[in-house]
Amino acid sequence: MKKILRSVWIVYCIVLIAVFITSSFTTFISPASFSYISLFAIAFPYIFILVLVSSIISFYIKKRLAFILLICLLPGLYNLFHTIAFNFPVKFNAVKNDSTLRIMTWNVQDFVDLKPKSDTSFRMLQLINQKNPYVVCIQELTNVEGGIRRISIREKMDSFGYAYHFFSNDEVRINKKNVVAIRGVAVFSKIPFTDSGRINITKSETNENLIYVDVNFNNKPLRIYTAHLASFGLYKDTDNTAKDIYEITYTRKRAIQYKLRDVEQLHEKEVAIIHAEISNTSLPVVYCGDMNAVPSSYNYRTLKNDLQDAFLEKGFGIGVTFYKIAPTLRIDYCLADKRFKVTNCMVINQKLSDHYPVLTDMQWK
Repeated sequence: MKKILRSVWIVYCIVLIAVFITSSFTTFISPASFSYISLFAIAFPYIFILVLVSSIISFYIKKRLAFILLICLLPGLYNLFHTIAFNFPVKFNAVKNDSTLRIMTWNVQDFVDLKPKSDTSFRMLQLINQKNPYVVCIQELTNVEGGIRRISIREKMDSFGYAYHFFSNDEVRINKKNVVAIRGVAVFSKIPFTDSGRINITKSETNENLIYVDVNFNNKPLRIYTAHLASFGLYKDTDNTAKDIYEITYTRKRAIQYKLRDVEQLHEKEVAIIHAEISNTSLPVVYCGDMNAVPSSYNYRTLKNDLQDAFLEKGFGIGVTFYKIAPTLRIDYCLADKRFKVTNCMVINQKLSDHYPVLTDMQWK
């Protein structure tokens, strides 16, 4: 019986090693060449832990196998060091000096509720005001002008001193009463813009635009980009169901696999456009946005390129930014030009939107 169990364990470890090696090279394998590679990227932290635990167990079953498992962890270090920020935790300095550029990026989920007496949108706006960034990059924004039943985010932000704004205008609707609703991404700033622009990145199910604004910070020009890569839309039709998200995922797991594959391939095309746009500018660049991709993915590596991941520079831990599905999903990023020194970065763990905001301080080198 022991021989059978040992044989089963050895077979299990061989399969685990094959899966882990695949998950270790996810950043170098494009979704176009292997459509399910994004699943391995998402699962990487869990597979890493599984290999580590299996190696410990193997010491009591077959020591040589334990050493093989530990050696197999080495290819995964690249993904590990992009998934976890190995810095000492430091307290974020609430007060910024004049040499510090503070930027917040946040997928606000349409501020959840735009009704005038909404507690959630009020708390979200107050959080932005309290953290007092110079620039706020917002994704999944709906801004309403001229409405009675919906507040204007532009007006609220203007009251906090964000006198300058630029919208992506992914979707613009005007009703019979001339109420204007604009959806997409936006940049709000306390610093004047010297230029701005929109670049379309997809016209599939929904229109998505990359936008940029140019500003002068401490007499030096800077270009700030923001975008929202296409949503996976895995649970759009389940808002009014009694099932929890894990139950839904299990019951439609095959459909979700196909959806992840298709959207990741779309992301690859979007990222290629954004990467080309960033590469063509001579200005120092900061990119902020909801990438809908984990740090162990091909699309993350392509978009990050030579930029600094602010969270890896000064954050701590995994830094999950989308908390509704798994505790390892860091999909919102602030990527800074190397002409900046990142002095602090934190994920603000307040469950208001379905994403946490990311707050970054940086200075010119």
